[in-house]
Amino acid sequence: MPPSRRERHRLECDRSDRVAGSLARPRSCGDRHGRQRQDHGPGAGDAAEAAGCDDRGRGALAARRRPIPAACGVQPGMSNRRTVFLVCPYGQIGGGMGSIMDYLASQQHDPLDRFDLKRLESRGGGHIAFSPLFLAAAVGRIVLEAMRGRLAVVHLNLAERGSVYRKAVLLAVAKLSGGRVLLHLHAAQIVQFHASVGPARRMLMRWMFHAADHCVVLGEVWRRWVADTFDIRANRISVIYNGVPATAPRPRTVPRDGRFRLLFVGNLLERKGVKDLLQAFATPSLRSRNIELTMAGGGPVEQCRALAQQLGIADRLRFTGWVSQEAARDLMVNADALILPAYDEGLPLVILEALASATPVICTPVGSIPEVLADHETALFVSPGDVSGIAAAIVELIDQPATGRRIAAAGSALYERLFTMEAFARSIGSLYATLAPRDASPGAPAWPPVREARDNRQR
Repeated sequence: MPPSRRERHRLECDRSDRVAGSLARPRSCGDRHGRQRQDHGPGAGDAAEAAGCDDRGRGALAARRRPIPAACGVQPGMSNRRTVFLVCPYGQIGGGMGSIMDYLASQQHDPLDRFDLKRLESRGGGHIAFSPLFLAAAVGRIVLEAMRGRLAVVHLNLAERGSVYRKAVLLAVAKLSGGRVLLHLHAAQIVQFHASVGPARRMLMRWMFHAADHCVVLGEVWRRWVADTFDIRANRISVIYNGVPATAPRPRTVPRDGRFRLLFVGNLLERKGVKDLLQAFATPSLRSRNIELTMAGGGPVEQCRALAQQLGIADRLRFTGWVSQEAARDLMVNADALILPAYDEGLPLVILEALASATPVICTPVGSIPEVLADHETALFVSPGDVSGIAAAIVELIDQPATGRRIAAAGSALYERLFTMEAFARSIGSLYATLAPRDASPGAPAWPPVREARDNRQR
């Protein structure tokens, strides 16, 4: 009896795999991992073992395989690397969360270079009414990548409010599709949000932190809160500080004419301390000073402009609206100090970018900031809402330029020690390598994966 069509198709797939196997040049897993340890130290080698030596061996064959029918799981021309989705809003709406994922996607060194990092928009930059369309598209991309056998990790970047519900949907889809999930908490107001919602939404948040394979937070304060609030074991939470690229040397384009130039970068929201900053600018101690404030960010710009007019300081303020990362760096080069008098923060990228560019910082000790900065050493601290304190800190930098230079130098050294993009990428990449399924390779079907993921987490 001749074989059925399905049987003939299976035999063809088997023959293709045997041909690919005959083309392979044998290479031991021990050799590969030994070289990685020599080049990158024990951590890199351990991460490679966590990812599984079989993944690398199979991945090396993909480029040499003859074309295989699409139904067998491998598409012609498919990349050797498995996919990591970087999920968050991008562009203006994404803020620092989108910026750091943009930075991460551009990194190519080990262990990130063994994965194909893809940006995945979860909300869209337009009106919130269009958000479900972007969410549906994100669901489709995750499912499609899983059906191709290429899905490794879904990196979900979590804020508060609507972000919780969108990421809950994507987390469920990722787990059902066989991907590992890294839940990365960025929300500055997650504590207040959790306290303000009812039992059902608290249970949803608890489920998210338990369903994720691993959690990343921006500091010890957030690690303790997640562990205590959701009863998460310590070995499932990593503290990874944000990182930013080094600032390339660039010339100052504004002449030093004796005017002190202060810079604010961020959305012009009340929680960022914008109103307090404008009121500080109107105090008598600053009215007589040769000083200019540039406010770079989106949000209620016209309301802030109207308040500046009302306070009589509009002639010393400049509103740029939202600016790109490159434009923000240009503004930083020409600034004498960065100021961020916020009420709530995680670990703001703009502060790290100021450290990288050796620009002195005035900020509030909120979120993870006091874990990494010290008052009058690497920054000047002011209390949230302290208008007179904000004015006094600005006056101190104007009257004592040596203080600003000392703080800037210490901040630059701190950046090199803790906040480089390379350090951040290595830490995140090692988690990807640990979380990625040991037995998955390009073209290997990922379904049904849920029991395996659950068993691995219990081990």
